[in-house]
Amino acid sequence: MKVKLRIDLGDGKPPREMTTNMLAIVEWEKIENRRSADGKGIGFADMCCWAYVLCKLAGDKVPGTWREWVAEHPDMEIMPVDEITDETPTIGEHGGAASVKSS
Repeated sequence: MKVKLRIDLGDGKPPREMTTNMLAIVEWEKIENRRSADGKGIGFADMCCWAYVLCKLAGDKVPGTWREWVAEHPDMEIMPVDEITDETPTIGEHGGAASVKSS
């Protein structure tokens, strides 16, 4: 699962778009004890956690937790721009033809 986020920290700098990657999703699962397929849906807390991880990976100076990061930027706006479906080819059972898997 990849989600493009529009992140505006409300700090006078222009908003930026960042796309989740495997590391961001795995970190979110670990931090929040969640799974992307748990059926609970995605909320702002989830997107804030992803954005925090992405900013940290980009080298931004961030505090120890995403909750502290949100507290430092209470007027931030984070919106999903696009969800990129998984287009990983899969092989059907018993050596069947390859097909495209979408989430």
